[in-house]
Amino acid sequence: MKVRSIHLHSISIPLNFQFKQSNNSGTSRSLSVIVELVTEDGVRGYGESCPRTYVTGEKINDVVRDLARIRQEMLHRPIASPEQLQERIRSWWGSKIGPSTRCALELAWLDAWSRTRQKSLREILSLTFREDLTYSLVLPLLSPAGLEKILERIARFQPAAIKLKAGNREEDNMARITILRSAYGPDIPIRLDVNAGWTREEATRFIPAMLDLGIHSFEQPLAPGDHPGLQKLTREFGADARIMADETLLDLEGAEKLIHEKICNHFNLKISKLGGLFSSLDIFRLARENGIPCQLGAHFGETSLLTSAGALLAGLADGELTACEGALGGFLLSRDIAQPCIQHRPDGSLSLSDLWQHPGLVDEVSAERIREFES
Repeated sequence: MKVRSIHLHSISIPLNFQFKQSNNSGTSRSLSVIVELVTEDGVRGYGESCPRTYVTGEKINDVVRDLARIRQEMLHRPIASPEQLQERIRSWWGSKIGPSTRCALELAWLDAWSRTRQKSLREILSLTFREDLTYSLVLPLLSPAGLEKILERIARFQPAAIKLKAGNREEDNMARITILRSAYGPDIPIRLDVNAGWTREEATRFIPAMLDLGIHSFEQPLAPGDHPGLQKLTREFGADARIMADETLLDLEGAEKLIHEKICNHFNLKISKLGGLFSSLDIFRLARENGIPCQLGAHFGETSLLTSAGALLAGLADGELTACEGALGGFLLSRDIAQPCIQHRPDGSLSLSDLWQHPGLVDEVSAERIREFES
């Protein structure tokens, strides 16, 4: 497939409520990069990534720079198959092209390839898996009072599991958990996402208290570079708790180190931070070979393009992911660029039977909405 032109759109969509976590003071808008490929036959393919300085160190300008470096290669060296695409992506990784650029280009190419061949991505990637996924409800870092207010707004949601963003005030974390148990019952599974917000001393003090409350999953409790601290937590609590790497896990080489040195015992796979669908799948397979469970993660504010890609990863993982996140659609975004948007039901379920009955990542991408939200 030959690419005739490449366009980059930086979009910012208003959120329905502010999203805050320990390593981000809060935002009321999404931030995504949309790459648009146009083939020589006039077919348009769209891909998405979410550059985050506090995750991969990337800004929008980094994606602009990286895309400029490989634009001519994309225009003059056609990619003839998904297998060739994987080879090209690996060469970009070796050339230090950032994960956000690789992810958006990969997804845009797959979208265009699917539409060109008039085959669904389910057929192209040979997916055979169950018809539904179950997503956790992900809640931002809020005061206990703020959490009660947002639960009133989303009373229709009855999730099967919850991921709660945690802070470093123990009494507030305890209060939030009490509020959630009161709202959803004493047995609902709750995972904590710390976003590197605890010190080693705090983690050592907080984790036992949380275990007593039935909380057994702690995502990125320490700073991404504190491998010795994470390793110590895994040794001390790993028999009872998931010490999960998120911001610490950025590529295959890093995954190998985390596994070899037993720095954590769980991985969070986010397609954008890991450089795309295929590189995420490589890390999943490495983790599976070494007995490390994985969950599907998502950056807040993702549109349905990345939601679809995440569901593809879940399908390729053949039901072995411990949890799925994302698919928030119109719950978080004021409007999606995809029509219709992909959003899980109030109980967290998402039917896959209709997702890829058509070519492309999504049914339709609205060029008008891309222009409306372009920043």
